[in-house]
Order: sequence, then C-alpha cells, then structure tokens
Amino acid sequence: MKETVLIAVDAGKHTTKSQLLHDGIIHTCMFRTKLQEVKNLGIELQDDSYHIHYDDKEYLLGNMVSEDYSNFDLNKASLPHKLAIYTTIICLLQKAGLEPHQVNLRLAVNIPINFYADLTFKESYKNFIENNGNLTLLSVNGKTYNFRLSNITVCFEGMGIVYEKMDEYDNKDLQTIIIDIGGLNVNYCTFNGIQPVFDTMTISNMGINILKGKIGKSLSERFGIALSQSDLERIIKQGYLTHKGTINMESKQLIEQIKKEHFQQIIQFAQSKGYTFNNAEIQFSGGGSLLLKNLIEKEFSSASIVVNPVFANVRSFLKILEVKNA
Repeated sequence: MKETVLIAVDAGKHTTKSQLLHDGIIHTCMFRTKLQEVKNLGIELQDDSYHIHYDDKEYLLGNMVSEDYSNFDLNKASLPHKLAIYTTIICLLQKAGLEPHQVNLRLAVNIPINFYADLTFKESYKNFIENNGNLTLLSVNGKTYNFRLSNITVCFEGMGIVYEKMDEYDNKDLQTIIIDIGGLNVNYCTFNGIQPVFDTMTISNMGINILKGKIGKSLSERFGIALSQSDLERIIKQGYLTHKGTINMESKQLIEQIKKEHFQQIIQFAQSKGYTFNNAEIQFSGGGSLLLKNLIEKEFSSASIVVNPVFANVRSFLKILEVKNA
C-alpha cells in the first residue's frame, strides 16, 4: 500500500512556498514565481531555479529568471502558478527521498480570499491544478516525472497561523484579525475562534509589487533616472537608491514616505470594509509584513507579526491536511 504524504503550497505572485510532511518530518521549499519560456537552455542552474519541459515547451522557473517575467495577473489559474506547484511537489519529494509513483499525494493549494467564496471558480481552479484528472507529465532538471492529482484541498490566503494552532485559537474569546500582505494582494479576514467571518473576507490589490511600482515612479520622476524591475527589487529591500555606486540619501526619506502612505492605504481599505480594529487580536502575516515591519510596530503597537510570516499560510494549510487525512 502506498504511503500518504501531505504537501501544502502557497504559490504567490512573488514567491512559491511549500512544505511536505512525511514520517513526522517537515521538508521545505521556496523559490521565486518567475517563469520564462526558453529554447535549448545550456546554462548551469543555480539553487532554487528549475529547467522544465512541459507540453512540448521548455521553461526556466525560479530565481534565475529576470524580474521582467514577474506575473501580475490577479488570476491564479495561470501557467506560471501551475508549473510552480508541480515543480515544488518534485522539489519536496526529492528532499524527502521519495518518488511520485511511490506515494499518494495529498495536496493543499492557495487561492485569493475573494475567489474562495465563489464555488464555480474554486472548482474550476481545482480542476485546473488537477489537470482535469489526467496524468501530469513533466521534466524537471533533466529528469522526467509523472503523477496524478485528485481531491486537492483549496485553501484561502490570509489564514495566518490560526489553523496551525487551531487548538489554541478554538478556545479564544476575542476575535483575531489577520492582515496578510503578499506580493500582489492584501488579504483580510476576521476569525471568531477558528471560524472565519464571511463578511470580513476581503482583498485589496495593495501588495508589495504595487508598492514597488509607486516607488519606481516616484524615484524616476524625482531623480530623472530609469529603473528596471530588478533595480526595484533591490531598492525596496535596501531602502535606498544608489546610482553609479553612490547612495542617494534623499531617496531614503522618499521611499519611507511612500511606504508609510502605502501602509496607511492598506489600513484605510480595511476600515472602508467595516474593520474598526476594536477589541480584537491583530496579526500581520505574509512576506510584505517584514518589509513594512517598522510601520506596523509604530501604528499597531499591540499587534504582532507572526513568526516566519512568509510561511504562515503554508503552515495552516498543512495543519488542515493533517486534520483532513487523520
């Protein structure tokens, strides 16, 4: 009888994060969600980059792909996300020393919180990732794999660590507000215990990629300099612009001001949807919460950024799979 392995995937617009649970051990994989079609690729692959053959086409996926190939489409039912999910399955199985044909795969994948409430879209997305029940065949880094996915679990983004620690949260009297700041979207949800409140499940397109765009526009206009997507990826992490090796000190203040205004817009959007932030535990998750950490701590002194916020959704997805497959 085949063993069952649990795999949770949060394929974001910026980064794909995943975990596999097998024999009590958790294996982790993470790479950038950037996909570029290539031909006769001959370069040596670096860590967290993958050479893929799928449907008679050839692709490069991951960190080695230029920022120009970042996907800003709101729809998760896209080829970059499908191949990111398939590739991370292979990555995790390799780390666990397993082959797809040896195991029963039980998979949980992410979907934006607004689409989660739409049964038609959720089923369509489920079928898309399951390849409509057909055998999935692909080559990753020169080795061919095949597997079949069925009965996958679709989870909404913005769970934070509520389901990872459901025994703890199930006994909470206070509400918990989760603000999950991702690459493209910000997901908002209020939980009573472990129950999400339907009317609070909402989303804005104010993720970090949007913030990068604002910073790029302002820096270009202020200093008359052209900036690439790769430039912006470094600028937003470093907090300043350098030109010809010299740090532009004025850019630091400008970037901080843009970040502050952007964070205020994230909160104002929540307030426009009925969030008062009264008598609730407030938690921030997602990779964007790290970039905005100083603003979160200043504006919400009693709020918390969850431990390892990049993997918060994944850990909750994995716990849901554990309960479902107990």
